[in-house]
This record gives sequence, structure tokens and C-alpha cells, in this order.
Amino acid sequence: MSPIFPVCLKILDNLERIFGIPKEHLQLVYRESPLTDEDKLLRDIDAEQPKILELNLSTDDPSIWIDIEKVYKDIVVPDIITVTVEHGQQSWQVVVEVENKAIQKPELGGYMNSRTGVHYLHGYTQTGPPTPYFPPSMKYHRDTQTYSTRNRKVQMDYANATQMTNTQIYIPSVTDKILTAGAYETAEEREKRLDVEGKVRTIQRYFRAWKMSQALKELSREYHKRLQLELEADARERVEDEERRRHDLVSKVFPLTMSDFAMLYAMVNKWKKSEIARITSLHCGASKIAELYLLLEKEIEMLRAIEKLKNKVEKDLEYKRIQDFFKKIGDPIDWYSTYKSLHIFMDTLETQKGRQYFELYQKLTKNDLSVRQKLNVYMEVKQYIQDHQCHESELLNDLIDRVCQLLARGVSEKQLKGLEKRIEAGVLHHFKLIECNENVTRHLLNKEELRMEKNLQYCPRCQKFKTIEDFKLTARTEKLRICRTCKWLDKADEPWVDLSPYRFILKQIRNYERLHHAVTSVVFILQDIDIHHITVQIWHGHSALSECNDIYQLRLVRWDMHKEWAPWNCILLTAEEAKAHLKVTSLDQVYEEEFINHVTNKHLLARRHFPQLKTFDRFFTKMADGDIRLDENSEYYNKPKMECLEMEGYCCNKFTCDMF
Repeated sequence: MSPIFPVCLKILDNLERIFGIPKEHLQLVYRESPLTDEDKLLRDIDAEQPKILELNLSTDDPSIWIDIEKVYKDIVVPDIITVTVEHGQQSWQVVVEVENKAIQKPELGGYMNSRTGVHYLHGYTQTGPPTPYFPPSMKYHRDTQTYSTRNRKVQMDYANATQMTNTQIYIPSVTDKILTAGAYETAEEREKRLDVEGKVRTIQRYFRAWKMSQALKELSREYHKRLQLELEADARERVEDEERRRHDLVSKVFPLTMSDFAMLYAMVNKWKKSEIARITSLHCGASKIAELYLLLEKEIEMLRAIEKLKNKVEKDLEYKRIQDFFKKIGDPIDWYSTYKSLHIFMDTLETQKGRQYFELYQKLTKNDLSVRQKLNVYMEVKQYIQDHQCHESELLNDLIDRVCQLLARGVSEKQLKGLEKRIEAGVLHHFKLIECNENVTRHLLNKEELRMEKNLQYCPRCQKFKTIEDFKLTARTEKLRICRTCKWLDKADEPWVDLSPYRFILKQIRNYERLHHAVTSVVFILQDIDIHHITVQIWHGHSALSECNDIYQLRLVRWDMHKEWAPWNCILLTAEEAKAHLKVTSLDQVYEEEFINHVTNKHLLARRHFPQLKTFDRFFTKMADGDIRLDENSEYYNKPKMECLEMEGYCCNKFTCDMF
């Protein structure tokens, strides 16, 4: 409402015409105060600045109701309007037709205010019409016009007529029957005759018998299933033991790793001790010295044979290391991208150059080349090193010139073998130098530097800095002293030990603990040398019950089944004894007090031998808290290998699954 409107009286005249109420009963209210002066101008009401005025309309008679619907009842919206469109300095008029798309809402009833007379409709009328069952597009579809329909009668008859004889129709009475009322039967007699309770008891008896037979069949199937699983577990145990013995025999005949050679040295050491004991018991004086001298010669011969095997393995490993080096510098650089988890490979100029180096080295190391082919290969090497100005390239150039002259003069290949080996080693060394190989090995050096960063330890024996991985760590290690290489060379403090049986025992313990959802990390901190210490030093290398000392038959199992495995909660038993022990629920009812005290003393001794193991366990458990790789429901969880997954539910008390 514009503030320059003439007077309040004129406003009241317009409101009287609109609402049909005499203006004597109308009042204009501004800020909760009525405007009594009818000749007052609107601009005089609020003279601060021109703005919109909000006036309230009221009546002084409570019986008069101002109906707002009367204001818009007779308003007619034009169907056609003219709109002036301006564009720059030009303007034109456009005729616009207005369509009335108001929703026709159904009248579903409501209620009326008796005092004010206002009608209130139900909420459904405030919404649009219901959505059609079939959209309009389907009403003209081919499937709608060709749909096959069928009719079915669904309303049944509710009245039936009975035909009887009368004067106009005759119905024969041949099939009619005369029924007479029987004797009256009381409710008790009817219940006794029907015998509902007896029939229910019969049904229940047969149902319980059927249910019991089904349960017996299920138990029988479960019993035979468990017997079959037990037989399979025993067969798997025998096969596994045979495979282990076969693998140990192959490792003794064809040793490849340090553990295989340690096994051979342990065999020689054990044989030497038994021979010394035999000679001491049978000989004395000069004959004893002679026998010991022969024993020493045999030992030297055995050690020489082992050393020969070791040299051969070292040559094979050196060749494999060279192949791995060229594979690393020739393979494309790969990484996993966070975008869509893509595995990206990038072939750079350096990796292509690395593959060229490998091809050149393969040509250089071939043994079936003729003299002309060898000269061509040496010429390729000279072309490669001619652009390099370093001491190694000059030395290689001199060696190649020398071997080419000797080949041209007809010198035999056997005499040139040493010179060719020097050239091969020089070329390989030249490929590894970063200042000579055009940054081919730069990414390898970066990885090595990153691996050694804050990861170096000093070895006082060889006086070298080595990574922590080069030091042997056990659960009883308090300080890193000597690296693995120095420990291998010096066996004065630690004699040779065959750790393969103890490694197998440790693997069985870890499998069992993972299968039974162990929370602590004690068994995963211990190493094979720790299991050897527990078996030999604490349990003296034999079963606690039968004193069987066959290491292939011994197992370290839980002493108390309700607690997780630890050096202070274990017992050394044979495989059969361990199966029976794992079924024990109460130790006091099975073992005597003296035996329990004996085992308790062993556990106290184990706590003294591994004083820091609990601290390590708390550290690793806290560090692994929240790791998704340890969550059994995670896709990254590495589950233990179980050949008999069906036995998981009762593996604790009936069978031992992969434990044995």
C-alpha cells in the first residue's frame, strides 16, 4: 500500500465495498493502536521515510465476521493478456493466452466451525488426483490393444430354492427316506465317543517317535562324518610327516639354502660326537690317538664335500642375482594409483636401455659362439663404451683389444677363458655404475637408500653397517650384536643345529592358534631357534609323559586349553599324547599333583628365559589394534589354511585338525 494514498476514509470506503460490511464497524489498526482520525493522510502516519505500511483490519462488533473468501470470489482471471517486450530501444507487444490448469480435487467431506462457519475439508483434498494405474503412454501401446482377457465368475450364489410337490407338479418319492430321531447323547457321552484326547496322544506319540528317529539318523550321520574326518586327519598327518621327511632328505642331498647347509653341518657334528664317544669307550693310548686321527680325516673330507656343494650353490645364486638385476632394471616401473585403484606400468627410456644391456650381456656370456660371432659381440661392446670417458671403459677397451688379437691369432678358447671372464665381470660392473649407465639404476639406488634410511646397525665383528634385517632376532635378544654372516662363520658360541623340525613345530602352533582366534602375538614373535631353546633347554628334548625323544613325533601344545599358547602355558608331548591332552577339561582330575608341580616349574623357568616376551606382546598388540588385515571380516584378512573346514566348530575338543 503506497504511503501517498489520500486519506484513511477512502480506504474504509473501498473495504466496505469489498467485504460488504458497513464502514462504521470497521477499524484500521497500526502498531496495535486504532486510527480514529478518518481525514488523516497515510503519509502522516509514519513520516520517517517512504516505505510499505502494514495496517490491520478489525471490527468493533464481535458478531460480524470478516470473510476473506469474499474478496477473491468474484475475481475473474483474464484468459488473454498483452505483454510488452522491450529489447534495447525497441519494444513490441505479445498476446499471451493463460491456461487454467487448476486441479479438480474430489469432495471427500470435512467439518464446519459452528461459530465462524468456516468449512474444513479432509487432507486428501489438499493433494493431487491419484496416479493412474497405467501411465498414459501405455494406453495406446500395442500390448494394451492386443492383451488377451478372460472372465471368471467370482460372486457365489447366496440362496438356493427347494422344489416340492404341489398341485401343478409331480415329483416321484421313490428315493425319499424316512428319518427317525435317535437316542439323546449327552456332551460327556459325545466326548467319550469321539475320544479327541486319545487321538491327540496317539498323534503325539507317533510324532515324537518320528522326531526321535530323525534325531538318531542325524546323530548317526554326524558320528560317521566325524569318524571319516578323523581318519582323513590321521591320513593327512601321515602323508605330511612323510613329505616332511622326504623334503629333509632332498635338502640333505641337494642343499640350496643356509638352513639346508646348517642341517648338513649339524649331521656331521652329531656323527663326530657319537664317534668320539665310541672311540673313547673302546680305545685308549696310541690306538685312541690313531682312531681320532682317522676321525679327523673323515670329518675334513665331509666338510670339504659340503664346501664344494656350497661353492656350486653360490655360483648358481650369483647367476640368479645377475638375472634378477637385469630384470629389475628392464621391467617397467609400476605402482598402484588411488584413482580407481589402477595398477599403472610406465616404460621409460631407462628401462628400455636396461633391456638393451641385458641383451648385450646375454650375447657376451654365450658359450656356443664361433670366433666370428665373438668378434662381432666384442665390437658391439666397444661401440657401447666408446662414448664413456672413465677408467672402467678404458680398462674394458684394452681387454677387448687383447682378446680380439688373441682370437685372430688362433689361441684356444680354454686359454682365453680367464680373459673372457674378466671382460664379462667388467661389463657387468660398468652396467651397475650409475655414472656410466645413463641413470638406468637410479630408481634401484633410490629404493635401497629408502630401505637403509634409519635402518642401519653396526656390526663390531665385520666392522660394517648393515640393515636390521641382516641381524638375527629372537625373543631372547636384548641387543643387536653380531650380523647373520658373522654368526654363520663363527660357531664357537652357537653350535650347528638342525632347525627344520622345530620350524615345523612352530608352524603347527601358529596354525592352531590362528584357527582358535588367538588374541596375543606371543607365538608369532617366537622364532624357530626359540622353539629349539624351549624344547631342548626347558623340556630336555623329550616328552613330559613318555620321555619319547623323536623330534619328528614331538609337539608343543597348550597346557591349559582355556588360555592361549605361551612358553609358560605349553607342554611337550608326542602327537598321540597331545590329541588326548587337548580333550582334557580339568587338569586336576587327570594328572597327579606331582606332575602338575613339575610342569609348573617348567613354566616358571620359561618365564625367566623369556623375560621381555610379555613386553613385546603388549607392544605388537597395541600397534596392530585397528589393522584391517587382522579383522576376520575384512577382505584383506589372511585366513589360515584348513583342509577340514567342517571340523572348525568342534576342533577344540574332538579333533586337532591341522595342529597334528
